[in-house]
Amino acid sequence: MPVEARDLTHTYNVDSPFESTALDKVSFSIADGEFVGIIGHTGSGKSTLIQHLNGLLKPTGGTVIVDGLDLMAKETDKKEVRRRIGLVFQYPEYQLFEETVFQDIAFGPKNLGLDKEEIERRVRDACKLVDLDCDQVGEKSPFELSGGQKRRVAIAGVLAMEPGILILDEPTAGLDPYGRDSILNLVRLWHERGKTILMVSHSMDDVARLADRILVMNHGRLEMQGTPDEIFSQEARLRSIGLDVPAVTTLAGELNRLGFDLPPHIHTMEDMERALASALGGRPAAKKTEEATAHA
Repeated sequence: MPVEARDLTHTYNVDSPFESTALDKVSFSIADGEFVGIIGHTGSGKSTLIQHLNGLLKPTGGTVIVDGLDLMAKETDKKEVRRRIGLVFQYPEYQLFEETVFQDIAFGPKNLGLDKEEIERRVRDACKLVDLDCDQVGEKSPFELSGGQKRRVAIAGVLAMEPGILILDEPTAGLDPYGRDSILNLVRLWHERGKTILMVSHSMDDVARLADRILVMNHGRLEMQGTPDEIFSQEARLRSIGLDVPAVTTLAGELNRLGFDLPPHIHTMEDMERALASALGGRPAAKKTEEATAHA
C-alpha cells in the first residue's frame, strides 16, 4: 500500500492577516513495509503533514495518493482510505469514551459492520499486541487504568481496524521510561507484521533505532530525506535547523576526542557495542580505559 505526496501544500487562514503556509510543495513516496520517521522542530509542519495522509485535512495545493487512490479526486471514498490508514494522535487516551475497554477497542470494527466473532478476534489480537490481558481489563472502564495503559488501549482501538499503514504522532509523549519502551515495542511488533509505519518523534534515538528512512521537515518544507546514516551524518546541518543527533552519536564523537578510534555512522547502541568491541579488541581494554581516563 504505497503512499505518495505530490507538491503537497497547505496554507492556514487564506486571504487573512493571519495567513501562514504550514506545508510548501512537499513531495515524497513511501513503499510498502517501510518504517519512516518524521522529525522537525516545533512548527515545522509534521502534524499538518500526517493529517493529510488520510484525508483529515484538505490540501491547498498538490495531492496525496494512497494505494492508487487520489485523495483529491471527488470519487475517492475517504472512509475507505481511513480504513487503510490508522492515525494515532498525540495523547490518544484523551479520545477514549466507551464504558469498557473492550467496547472502546471494538468501536472501529463494529463500524465496519463485522460480525461478533470477528470483532472479538480483532479486539483480543489488538490487546495482545499492546500487552494487555483482555480477560483482565476488558470489562473495566478505561478511565480506571494507568496513563500508560490508557495509551495502549487507545492504540489498540486503531490496531483493531487492521490498517495497512499506521501513523503515530509522538506516541511516547508524557510516558515514563517503562511506558515509552512498551509503546515502542508494540510499534516494532506491528512493523514486523509487514505493516507500513510513519512515526513523528522528537527523539532522535528512537528514530535512529527504528526507522528505515527519515523525513526532515523545516518550516513547512521537506529539508532532507534518507536513511538514518545519511541524515545523522549531517550533524551541522541538523543543528542549524534546531535538531540534534542521537545521544550515542554525540558520545562516539566525545570518545574519539579522548583517544578512541571509532568509525563514523554510530547512531544506535547496537552500533556503539559493535564499534567498541572492535576498538577494544585491537588494544588491551585496560590500557585504552587508562588513556581515556587520563585525557578526561
